[in-house]
Amino acid sequence: MVVGSLLRRLAIVMWMVGSALRRLATGGGRRGHEPIPRREEEEREVMRAAAKGFKETAFSHVHAKNWREAALAFGEQAACDLKLGDELSAASALLHSAQSYAWIHEEDEGSVAATKLALDQALALFVKLNDLQMAAVSCVELAELYVEQGELQTASDFFDKAADYYGSDRQSQHCRYEAGRIRHLLDHKEDYHQLSEHDYLRKQMYEVLATVATQLTLLGTPSFPTTWHPRERLRKKRQGH
Repeated sequence: MVVGSLLRRLAIVMWMVGSALRRLATGGGRRGHEPIPRREEEEREVMRAAAKGFKETAFSHVHAKNWREAALAFGEQAACDLKLGDELSAASALLHSAQSYAWIHEEDEGSVAATKLALDQALALFVKLNDLQMAAVSCVELAELYVEQGELQTASDFFDKAADYYGSDRQSQHCRYEAGRIRHLLDHKEDYHQLSEHDYLRKQMYEVLATVATQLTLLGTPSFPTTWHPRERLRKKRQGH
């Protein structure tokens, strides 16, 4: 019952975010430097306060490890930010929402879909804003998600996209390496015939994620603190915690 209620909230939040994105894409809202009526400015102040409140609430849930509530609050913040035209803040909130969902997406398919949707929306906004560094981070998050889901070819594609967005720096080289490593695993799958299909994929997924986490942490890639990031969760799972 509780999960169903939260998923309904999720659907509403994602609809709000999608509606705001569509309005921005079609040029909706006030144009140029037209003066803003007093009433509208007051409404914007209320919306700013709401966005700030959702953000504070979201991080409170993060610290309490209430991941689903944190994800929903970040999504609500993103919807408010988009109504205010603050696309960068909205993109960051969507990325945080996805990173929160990553802690719970093994529990239901709805959370998996929500993670992908939030990351796709964040990626689109970062690309639109030409924030290629954060676009790359979003691609890495998507790649890791697809690794967890066993969709290794898609994961490899997103690592390649991340490398493109990073450009010629060290992060790009490591993303290319991971994309190539996954392709190698797919091309030489028969070499691991001694393992069952499930065991093989599980073993290789965890190895890929552990390698990426270590490399990107050392390189200083922006992300959530490793004490509660999904990659840390996977490392603990491997260790039996």
